[in-house]
Amino acid sequence: MATDMSMRKPSHSEDMLQQSHTSRMAMKAMNRKRRNQEDETMPQRHTPSQMARKHSAVNRFKRTKTPTISGQSLPVNRLIEVLDHASLSALLQTVMIHHPEIVQTVSKLAPKPSVNDTIELIKQKANAVKANLPYRCDIESDYSYIRVKAHLTEFLGCISDFVLDLLPPMESSLQNACIIFDMITTMIHELPNFTNKEFQYTKNMAYEQIANSWLTVLNHHKCTEEPESAGEDTSAAGPNIEKSIEWLKTIEEMHLLEQVEKHNELSGTKFNSLVEFVRSELDSFAQINNSFSNTGSIFQDFITVDYSGFSIPARTSH
Repeated sequence: MATDMSMRKPSHSEDMLQQSHTSRMAMKAMNRKRRNQEDETMPQRHTPSQMARKHSAVNRFKRTKTPTISGQSLPVNRLIEVLDHASLSALLQTVMIHHPEIVQTVSKLAPKPSVNDTIELIKQKANAVKANLPYRCDIESDYSYIRVKAHLTEFLGCISDFVLDLLPPMESSLQNACIIFDMITTMIHELPNFTNKEFQYTKNMAYEQIANSWLTVLNHHKCTEEPESAGEDTSAAGPNIEKSIEWLKTIEEMHLLEQVEKHNELSGTKFNSLVEFVRSELDSFAQINNSFSNTGSIFQDFITVDYSGFSIPARTSH
Protein backbone atom coordinates (compact mmCIF):
# COMPACT_ATOMS: atom_id res chain seq x y z
CA MET A 1 0.00 0.00 0.00
CA ALA A 2 2.88 2.31 0.82
CA THR A 3 4.60 1.33 -2.35
CA ASP A 4 1.56 2.24 -4.32
CA MET A 5 1.36 5.66 -2.71
CA SER A 6 5.00 6.55 -3.45
CA MET A 7 4.80 5.52 -7.04
CA ARG A 8 1.59 7.45 -7.63
CA LYS A 9 1.67 9.88 -10.55
CA PRO A 10 0.59 13.48 -9.99
CA SER A 11 -2.89 14.24 -10.97
CA HIS A 12 -3.92 16.52 -13.79
CA SER A 13 -4.79 19.40 -11.49
CA GLU A 14 -1.43 19.31 -9.83
CA ASP A 15 0.28 19.49 -13.22
CA MET A 16 -1.72 22.53 -14.15
CA LEU A 17 -0.81 24.32 -10.93
CA GLN A 18 2.86 23.63 -11.41
CA GLN A 19 2.83 24.87 -15.02
CA SER A 20 0.96 28.00 -13.98
CA HIS A 21 3.55 28.74 -11.28
CA THR A 22 6.41 28.23 -13.74
CA SER A 23 4.78 30.55 -16.27
CA ARG A 24 4.34 33.29 -13.69
CA MET A 25 7.98 33.05 -12.66
CA ALA A 26 9.10 33.27 -16.30
CA MET A 27 6.90 36.32 -16.91
CA LYS A 28 8.35 38.06 -13.85
CA ALA A 29 11.89 37.42 -15.06
CA MET A 30 11.05 38.77 -18.54
CA ASN A 31 9.39 41.87 -17.09
CA ARG A 32 12.38 42.52 -14.85
CA LYS A 33 14.78 42.19 -17.79
CA ARG A 34 12.66 44.54 -19.93
CA ARG A 35 12.61 47.20 -17.21
CA ASN A 36 16.37 47.02 -16.84
CA GLN A 37 16.82 47.50 -20.60
CA GLU A 38 14.42 50.45 -20.61
CA ASP A 39 16.30 52.08 -17.72
CA GLU A 40 19.54 51.84 -19.67
CA THR A 41 18.11 53.41 -22.85
CA MET A 42 16.00 56.14 -21.24
CA PRO A 43 17.75 59.48 -20.27
CA GLN A 44 18.27 59.96 -16.58
CA ARG A 45 16.23 62.57 -14.84
CA HIS A 46 18.04 64.65 -12.24
CA THR A 47 16.86 67.06 -9.64
CA PRO A 48 18.00 70.74 -9.83
CA SER A 49 20.50 70.20 -7.03
CA GLN A 50 21.99 67.20 -8.85
CA MET A 51 22.24 69.25 -12.07
CA ALA A 52 24.04 72.09 -10.24
CA ARG A 53 26.57 69.73 -8.71
CA LYS A 54 27.23 68.10 -12.07
CA HIS A 55 27.66 71.49 -13.79
CA SER A 56 30.09 72.63 -11.10
CA ALA A 57 32.17 69.49 -11.49
CA VAL A 58 32.30 69.96 -15.26
CA ASN A 59 33.47 73.56 -14.90
CA ARG A 60 36.06 72.54 -12.37
CA PHE A 61 37.75 70.13 -14.75
CA LYS A 62 37.17 72.07 -17.97
CA ARG A 63 40.46 73.35 -19.47
CA THR A 64 40.55 77.11 -20.00
CA LYS A 65 41.71 78.24 -23.43
CA THR A 66 44.92 80.33 -23.08
CA PRO A 67 45.30 83.24 -25.51
CA THR A 68 48.38 83.11 -27.74
CA ILE A 69 51.10 85.73 -26.89
CA SER A 70 53.91 86.39 -29.35
CA GLY A 71 57.41 87.29 -28.12
CA GLN A 72 59.12 90.55 -28.92
CA SER A 73 62.63 91.94 -28.60
CA LEU A 74 63.71 94.12 -25.68
CA PRO A 75 63.22 97.89 -26.03
CA VAL A 76 66.41 99.79 -26.84
CA ASN A 77 66.50 101.46 -23.43
CA ARG A 78 66.51 98.03 -21.72
CA LEU A 79 69.24 96.78 -24.03
CA ILE A 80 71.38 99.78 -23.13
CA GLU A 81 70.70 99.41 -19.40
CA VAL A 82 71.84 95.78 -19.33
CA LEU A 83 75.11 96.40 -21.21
CA ASP A 84 78.34 96.86 -19.30
CA HIS A 85 80.74 99.72 -20.07
CA ALA A 86 82.88 97.77 -22.54
CA SER A 87 79.88 96.38 -24.45
CA LEU A 88 78.17 99.77 -24.59
CA SER A 89 81.36 101.44 -25.84
CA ALA A 90 81.80 98.79 -28.55
CA LEU A 91 78.15 99.15 -29.59
CA LEU A 92 78.37 102.94 -29.85
CA GLN A 93 81.57 102.78 -31.88
CA THR A 94 80.02 100.22 -34.24
CA VAL A 95 76.95 102.41 -34.71
CA MET A 96 79.14 105.42 -35.55
CA ILE A 97 81.10 103.36 -38.07
CA HIS A 98 77.88 102.37 -39.85
CA HIS A 99 76.37 105.85 -39.49
CA PRO A 100 79.22 108.42 -39.55
CA GLU A 101 76.69 111.24 -39.81
CA ILE A 102 75.93 110.90 -36.08
CA VAL A 103 79.55 111.42 -34.95
CA GLN A 104 79.14 115.19 -34.62
CA THR A 105 75.88 114.75 -32.72
CA VAL A 106 77.52 112.38 -30.24
CA SER A 107 80.42 114.80 -29.83
CA LYS A 108 78.06 117.68 -29.06
CA LEU A 109 75.80 115.79 -26.67
CA ALA A 110 78.44 113.85 -24.74
CA PRO A 111 79.40 115.51 -21.42
CA LYS A 112 82.98 116.66 -21.00
CA PRO A 113 84.99 114.04 -19.08
CA SER A 114 85.95 114.96 -15.55
CA VAL A 115 89.55 115.08 -14.34
CA ASN A 116 89.13 111.88 -12.34
CA ASP A 117 87.55 110.01 -15.26
CA THR A 118 90.33 111.17 -17.57
CA ILE A 119 93.02 110.06 -15.15
CA GLU A 120 91.34 106.69 -14.62
CA LEU A 121 91.14 105.97 -18.35
CA ILE A 122 94.79 106.86 -18.98
CA LYS A 123 95.82 104.70 -16.02
CA GLN A 124 93.95 101.77 -17.55
CA LYS A 125 95.83 102.22 -20.84
CA ALA A 126 99.18 102.38 -19.03
CA ASN A 127 98.35 99.35 -16.88
CA ALA A 128 97.54 97.37 -20.02
CA VAL A 129 101.11 97.97 -21.22
CA LYS A 130 102.61 96.74 -17.94
CA ALA A 131 100.24 93.77 -17.67
CA ASN A 132 101.37 92.37 -21.02
CA LEU A 133 105.11 92.53 -20.38
CA PRO A 134 106.82 89.09 -20.51
CA TYR A 135 107.83 87.55 -17.19
CA ARG A 136 111.01 85.69 -18.14
CA CYS A 137 112.65 88.31 -20.25
CA ASP A 138 114.34 91.68 -19.88
CA ILE A 139 111.45 94.14 -19.84
CA GLU A 140 113.54 96.70 -21.74
CA SER A 141 114.46 94.33 -24.58
CA ASP A 142 113.21 94.53 -28.16
CA TYR A 143 111.14 91.39 -27.59
CA SER A 144 109.32 93.05 -24.69
CA TYR A 145 108.73 96.17 -26.76
CA ILE A 146 107.25 94.18 -29.64
CA ARG A 147 105.12 92.24 -27.18
CA VAL A 148 103.43 95.38 -25.84
CA LYS A 149 103.69 97.62 -28.91
CA ALA A 150 99.95 97.52 -29.66
CA HIS A 151 99.06 98.48 -26.07
CA LEU A 152 101.78 101.14 -26.06
CA THR A 153 100.43 102.66 -29.27
CA GLU A 154 96.95 102.76 -27.73
CA PHE A 155 98.30 104.46 -24.61
CA LEU A 156 100.23 107.11 -26.55
CA GLY A 157 97.26 107.74 -28.84
CA CYS A 158 95.02 108.18 -25.82
CA ILE A 159 97.25 110.76 -24.13
CA SER A 160 97.71 112.60 -27.42
CA ASP A 161 93.93 112.95 -27.78
CA PHE A 162 93.55 114.30 -24.25
CA VAL A 163 96.49 116.70 -24.64
CA LEU A 164 94.83 118.24 -27.69
CA ASP A 165 91.55 118.50 -25.78
CA LEU A 166 93.33 120.52 -23.07
CA LEU A 167 94.56 123.20 -25.46
CA PRO A 168 92.67 126.50 -25.79
CA PRO A 169 89.89 127.11 -26.41
CA MET A 170 88.79 123.56 -25.51
CA GLU A 171 89.71 123.61 -21.80
CA SER A 172 88.82 126.68 -19.75
CA SER A 173 90.36 125.56 -16.45
CA LEU A 174 94.10 126.07 -16.02
CA GLN A 175 94.07 123.97 -12.88
CA ASN A 176 92.46 120.97 -14.59
CA ALA A 177 94.86 121.20 -17.50
CA CYS A 178 97.91 121.30 -15.21
CA ILE A 179 96.67 118.33 -13.17
CA ILE A 180 96.20 116.19 -16.27
CA PHE A 181 99.50 117.31 -17.84
CA ASP A 182 101.31 116.37 -14.64
CA MET A 183 99.63 112.96 -14.50
CA ILE A 184 100.29 112.17 -18.17
CA THR A 185 103.96 113.10 -17.87
CA THR A 186 104.30 110.93 -14.76
CA MET A 187 102.74 107.97 -16.57
CA ILE A 188 105.29 108.31 -19.37
CA HIS A 189 108.11 108.30 -16.80
CA GLU A 190 106.75 105.01 -15.44
CA LEU A 191 106.87 103.21 -18.78
CA PRO A 192 109.68 100.67 -19.19
CA ASN A 193 112.66 102.38 -20.79
CA PHE A 194 112.81 100.12 -23.85
CA THR A 195 116.14 100.17 -25.68
CA ASN A 196 114.33 100.06 -29.01
CA LYS A 197 115.20 103.16 -31.07
CA GLU A 198 111.65 103.54 -32.31
CA PHE A 199 110.38 103.70 -28.75
CA GLN A 200 113.06 106.18 -27.67
CA TYR A 201 112.13 108.48 -30.53
CA THR A 202 108.40 108.17 -29.78
CA LYS A 203 108.97 108.81 -26.09
CA ASN A 204 111.01 111.96 -26.76
CA MET A 205 108.31 113.22 -29.13
CA ALA A 206 105.68 112.63 -26.46
CA TYR A 207 107.71 114.65 -23.94
CA GLU A 208 108.09 117.44 -26.48
CA GLN A 209 104.38 117.50 -27.27
CA ILE A 210 103.42 117.69 -23.59
CA ALA A 211 106.00 120.39 -22.78
CA ASN A 212 104.91 122.58 -25.71
CA SER A 213 101.22 122.06 -24.94
CA TRP A 214 101.75 122.90 -21.27
CA LEU A 215 103.58 126.07 -22.26
CA THR A 216 100.77 127.02 -24.66
CA VAL A 217 98.12 126.60 -21.96
CA LEU A 218 100.09 128.66 -19.42
CA ASN A 219 100.62 131.48 -21.91
CA HIS A 220 96.95 131.48 -22.87
CA HIS A 221 95.72 131.73 -19.27
CA LYS A 222 98.36 134.28 -18.27
CA CYS A 223 96.64 136.90 -20.46
CA THR A 224 98.84 139.95 -19.74
CA GLU A 225 98.30 141.95 -22.90
CA GLU A 226 98.96 145.69 -22.79
CA PRO A 227 96.66 148.34 -24.29
CA GLU A 228 97.56 148.96 -27.95
CA SER A 229 98.22 152.69 -27.49
CA ALA A 230 98.89 155.13 -24.68
CA GLY A 231 95.71 157.04 -25.55
CA GLU A 232 93.58 153.90 -25.12
CA ASP A 233 91.55 153.55 -21.95
CA THR A 234 93.94 151.97 -19.48
CA SER A 235 91.03 150.52 -17.50
CA ALA A 236 91.25 147.52 -19.85
CA ALA A 237 94.49 146.58 -18.13
CA GLY A 238 92.67 146.06 -14.85
CA PRO A 239 91.05 142.73 -15.74
CA ASN A 240 94.33 141.54 -17.28
CA ILE A 241 96.16 142.23 -14.01
CA GLU A 242 93.49 140.35 -12.09
CA LYS A 243 93.79 137.38 -14.46
CA SER A 244 97.55 137.45 -14.11
CA ILE A 245 97.26 137.36 -10.32
CA GLU A 246 94.77 134.48 -10.55
CA TRP A 247 97.14 132.68 -12.90
CA LEU A 248 99.97 133.10 -10.42
CA LYS A 249 97.78 131.85 -7.56
CA THR A 250 97.14 128.65 -9.49
CA ILE A 251 100.78 127.86 -10.22
CA GLU A 252 101.74 128.76 -6.65
CA GLU A 253 99.05 126.57 -5.10
CA MET A 254 99.95 123.64 -7.30
CA HIS A 255 103.71 124.05 -6.73
CA LEU A 256 103.99 124.00 -10.49
CA LEU A 257 107.66 124.99 -10.59
CA GLU A 258 108.60 121.97 -8.46
CA GLN A 259 106.51 119.71 -10.70
CA VAL A 260 108.04 120.80 -13.98
CA GLU A 261 111.55 120.75 -12.52
CA LYS A 262 111.02 117.12 -11.49
CA HIS A 263 109.67 116.24 -14.94
CA ASN A 264 112.58 118.01 -16.57
CA GLU A 265 115.05 115.94 -14.59
CA LEU A 266 113.33 112.60 -15.27
CA SER A 267 112.84 113.32 -18.97
CA GLY A 268 116.44 114.28 -19.67
CA THR A 269 115.87 118.08 -19.79
CA LYS A 270 112.95 117.83 -22.25
CA PHE A 271 111.04 120.42 -20.18
CA ASN A 272 113.77 123.07 -20.04
CA SER A 273 111.75 125.73 -21.82
CA LEU A 274 108.75 125.14 -19.56
CA VAL A 275 110.89 125.34 -16.41
CA GLU A 276 112.49 128.58 -17.53
CA PHE A 277 109.12 130.11 -18.38
CA VAL A 278 107.54 129.29 -15.01
CA ARG A 279 110.61 130.41 -13.07
CA SER A 280 110.80 133.67 -15.01
CA GLU A 281 107.14 134.47 -14.38
CA LEU A 282 107.46 133.76 -10.67
CA ASP A 283 110.51 136.00 -10.45
CA SER A 284 108.71 138.80 -12.27
CA PHE A 285 105.73 138.66 -9.96
CA ALA A 286 108.02 138.47 -6.95
CA GLN A 287 109.58 141.77 -8.02
CA ILE A 288 106.12 143.31 -8.43
CA ASN A 289 105.19 142.01 -5.00
CA ASN A 290 108.23 143.65 -3.45
CA SER A 291 107.24 146.98 -4.96
CA PHE A 292 104.02 146.99 -2.91
CA SER A 293 105.84 147.61 0.34
CA ASN A 294 103.21 149.99 1.65
CA THR A 295 100.18 147.86 0.88
CA GLY A 296 101.61 144.48 1.80
CA SER A 297 102.09 141.38 -0.29
CA ILE A 298 99.61 140.72 -3.06
CA PHE A 299 100.11 137.02 -2.40
CA GLN A 300 99.18 137.06 1.27
CA ASP A 301 95.68 135.83 0.50
CA PHE A 302 96.88 132.70 -1.28
CA ILE A 303 95.27 129.50 -0.11
CA THR A 304 97.42 126.42 -0.04
CA VAL A 305 95.65 123.46 -1.61
CA ASP A 306 96.96 119.90 -1.49
CA TYR A 307 96.72 118.32 -4.93
CA SER A 308 98.83 115.30 -4.08
CA GLY A 309 95.81 113.10 -4.60
CA PHE A 310 95.99 113.83 -8.30
CA SER A 311 99.72 113.23 -8.60
CA ILE A 312 101.29 109.86 -9.22
CA PRO A 313 104.77 109.25 -7.69
CA ALA A 314 107.30 109.34 -10.50
CA ARG A 315 109.57 106.43 -11.04
CA THR A 316 111.46 105.01 -14.00
CA SER A 317 112.36 101.49 -14.99
CA HIS A 318 116.00 100.99 -15.86
